[in-house]
Amino acid sequence: MQLKAEKLSIGYGNDKVVFGNISLVAAEGDMVALLGVNGIGKSTLLRTMAGLQKSVSGHLFVNGIDLQSLSVTERAKLVSIVLTERIYIDNITVHSFIALGRAPYTSWLGQLSTDDEREIAQVITVMKIESLLPKMFNELSDGERQKVLIARALCQQTPLIILDEPTAFLDFRNKRAILSTLKQVCTELNKTVVLSTHDIETALEFCNKCWIMTEQREFCEVLSSNKYEAEVKKILNY
Repeated sequence: MQLKAEKLSIGYGNDKVVFGNISLVAAEGDMVALLGVNGIGKSTLLRTMAGLQKSVSGHLFVNGIDLQSLSVTERAKLVSIVLTERIYIDNITVHSFIALGRAPYTSWLGQLSTDDEREIAQVITVMKIESLLPKMFNELSDGERQKVLIARALCQQTPLIILDEPTAFLDFRNKRAILSTLKQVCTELNKTVVLSTHDIETALEFCNKCWIMTEQREFCEVLSSNKYEAEVKKILNY
């Protein structure tokens, strides 16, 4: 899998550019942290990468295919996304919610095949959420809810997974557990994960590269390692 952007400008309409001149590449197995101050355009970039909103200019390719040329169903087989918005769905079990990730592969009736059930079971095991299955989705804690949202994204079987601040508001243990699982997904399932975060130290520990959106409206990449912490903080003016 390859995600590639060339001179990408993101925003709202032709006259509202939030951030421009973005060029980037992410490959299979990459876990990328997207860093930048609040309001810089991280969520807008992630939503553009997922095809939820159009770019102002430039091109964004997944496996060499222009994302904007795909139908919703075609795109849902390439890119899955977990947003920060709270989701409230009454009367749905954790298992049924996770199964929604199979929607791109089922008929209009939404009937699950044996292969669908097998994929759901595998994801539940990877995410270690067997104990949550008897619960209703709206009964979950923040940490449990985040795991289930990621599980639903994994069930889409997309090569690219995008997460907008997946560890926000989580305690230290749940934060590390989720990032550790995402790292496992990258290395063992050969996925590409792009996530936004404000936690520089954790990003450098778990991710192999950082994309930084600076206040000077420059987009740059830094390879991740604790030895780059000072450089990253300097770029971000932290």
